[in-house]
Amino acid sequence: MKRLSGALAALLLALATPALADDPYGADATATGDARLMADVIFGRAGAIDRLRARLHQADASADLQTDGWSTLCEHDYHVGDYALGARECDQAAARGTDANTAKIVHLLAAEPAPRAEGSARVSLSSGGHISVIAGDYRDFAIADTGAQISVMMQSVAKLAHVRILGASSAVDTTTTSVAGQIGILPEAKIGAATLRDLPVLVLPDRQLILGGGAIRLPFILGLYAMTGFGRVAWLDHGHALALGDAAPAPTANAVPITWHPVGIGVPVDGAAGRRQARLDSGANLSYLYKGALPLLKPEESARLSPSSRKVGGVGGVVEEMIDTLPGATLSLAGHPLVFAEIDVAKDPGEGEAALLGEDVLTHYAAAVLDFRTMRFSVTP
Repeated sequence: MKRLSGALAALLLALATPALADDPYGADATATGDARLMADVIFGRAGAIDRLRARLHQADASADLQTDGWSTLCEHDYHVGDYALGARECDQAAARGTDANTAKIVHLLAAEPAPRAEGSARVSLSSGGHISVIAGDYRDFAIADTGAQISVMMQSVAKLAHVRILGASSAVDTTTTSVAGQIGILPEAKIGAATLRDLPVLVLPDRQLILGGGAIRLPFILGLYAMTGFGRVAWLDHGHALALGDAAPAPTANAVPITWHPVGIGVPVDGAAGRRQARLDSGANLSYLYKGALPLLKPEESARLSPSSRKVGGVGGVVEEMIDTLPGATLSLAGHPLVFAEIDVAKDPGEGEAALLGEDVLTHYAAAVLDFRTMRFSVTP
């Protein structure tokens, strides 16, 4: 979820990718058998998806593995654009009580070509993750948001961008509530010298993408899986530039493994008591901790917890929630200090994570690099 004050409220399409025990970074080293296989999938290791697909066809695959496994394959094939295969696997997942909404989307896309990312680019990045985009007759900004599982457009923008509408979506989970719109295909979007083609988008009424009485407009949210197609993405110059593809530097020697988080991408944070998963969400303007982070902090930091509240905005509207706050917290990210002042502490979301790391963390570093080919993440002070 995202704080309303200055927030960029991205759309989250809820995945059913299974978490390994409570936290993938803590459980991975000791996992065996099917648990190890799911860990390999979560960490994006070579061949893991094919091994999972083969395992699900074996007679001794458990009911739990069938539920988690078909859901994982459904989401994977949807996001890589293997829609025909994904439709069959999403049907298997839906029969087991998961991914019915994703199945509807994938069936709409079944005859469409896979999305393609071509070229590379380094473009200016303004506050809020804004980058300049050309899509048909739309020549304005998009929001680069790793917390958005599907790219999103206002209806008026989709018309300018020549989006081809395929049909209505089912309910899609967002930061605050569920919404429904139309699924379409964006033929082409240019970001500097880079090009995206045949990108699936969720088209919503304009009013659902205008928040704060008009103070926040979200005309075009460029989601995580649009960016993964370039292989590598980097936030440079303390958040003043975004690099896609070969224009992004390679991860440094201190790079850490990344995971496919149930709603995006996960990176590890380290503290006094070990390592936990954090969700990297470039569309959130402010980072915050979860209760699961408290054991990672110094005792003198975690002891200063006090009750508070906040308003949180998303595509689905604005809600108020009770939280706690800390006057300060110290962690480590990819081998470098990560120090917070006046940090919110929200209730645990159930995915075994310690924090949500937003735009404010990315601007803290000279470079923050996500490499989806090697599944590694690094930062440079």
